[in-house]
Amino acid sequence: MNKWFNRLTVIAGATLVLSGCSAFSGEEDVVKMAELPVFESTYKPQIAWQKNISDGVDKYYSQLQPAADQDAIYAASRDGLIKAFSPDSGKVLWTTDFSDDPSNQLNRSARLSGGITLTPDSVVIGTENAQVLAFSKTTGELNWETDVTGEVVAQPVYDSGVVVIHTTRGDLIALDSDTGEQLWNLSNKQPNLSLRGSATPAISQGGIVYGRADGYVSVALLSTGQPLWQLPVARPYGATELDRLVDVDMKPIISNGVVYALAYNGNLIAIDLLKGKQIWSRKYAGFSDIALSGMTLYVTDYRGYVYAIDRSSGTELWSNDKLSYRNLTGVTVANEYIVVGDGEGYLHWLSRETGTFVAQQKLDSDGLYMEPIATNDYLYLQTRSGKLIAIEKPSLNLD
Repeated sequence: MNKWFNRLTVIAGATLVLSGCSAFSGEEDVVKMAELPVFESTYKPQIAWQKNISDGVDKYYSQLQPAADQDAIYAASRDGLIKAFSPDSGKVLWTTDFSDDPSNQLNRSARLSGGITLTPDSVVIGTENAQVLAFSKTTGELNWETDVTGEVVAQPVYDSGVVVIHTTRGDLIALDSDTGEQLWNLSNKQPNLSLRGSATPAISQGGIVYGRADGYVSVALLSTGQPLWQLPVARPYGATELDRLVDVDMKPIISNGVVYALAYNGNLIAIDLLKGKQIWSRKYAGFSDIALSGMTLYVTDYRGYVYAIDRSSGTELWSNDKLSYRNLTGVTVANEYIVVGDGEGYLHWLSRETGTFVAQQKLDSDGLYMEPIATNDYLYLQTRSGKLIAIEKPSLNLD
């Protein structure tokens, strides 16, 4: 468990109950992981191909996730292996091993942890060694390497020649995407105790929207880092530091000038992007990324409940509590279905309309830790043990 902690930080607030061990020796568990749901499948997902990426992320906390464009799917392991694959066949296009780089000599390994994101020319990855790395998309050669002021656990984001990272110290840092040169640094005060990790920013209309460990959503100018507004999604309360955890630890969604964000121990909120004013707020609490399709938001909360919520009003459309405390990932939309992974290695397929189960796949007994990414034809998912799996996306139902 110590691997998952760093200077008084905790993983997602629920690690004790999710481990299956009582918080106090000899006492019964306060909560229990739900049994695997049993149902009659109405859809059969098809795996297109599967490859290995070294040892993956093992038991460590990580936000490493594949990234894809029309030319390749890119994936990495914690120990420093980066690979590019053909999207359709899984053929290896190139391999780079960063594990022996001289910059790793004082560290246990490359400790790749944040990413991947793509620029027009580079594959960009952050590390727990306080580095940002950019590799050529065509050859895998290192384009540039930049040291920053904290661990880069969250995925970097790219727009208009700028790579933006959010460190575990709360710093928002902009780098030139061609050279790695730092353009500006915006620091934010951190609470004494926070969730392990930091929120991936989102960029829209020249602004960077990001969640903070103190429960706020903030916006800064992409060009200069100048803060524009901040709004609380959750306010700390309670007798202990653990009770007062309020991190906004997910990537905000921005659509049609509205920001949607979720806080641990807080709320799901809709905010006017330009004005920084609350449109609506509902009592949900979580730390995983949410998904938006059409007029519906899809959310997993800290208990493992899955919800569909009307984006215009915050009205709950349906809920599913059958995966409680199974350590769920965020949600990915797959045409008429949504998918969530769990800590035992199952990928669960649910109807978007009703929230009922339609399929279930056991993909890796070591567990799933991040939701799949979706392209037009595939879902790509990386497992804890380093499997990269391409799953055929279901045909779009136009009825």
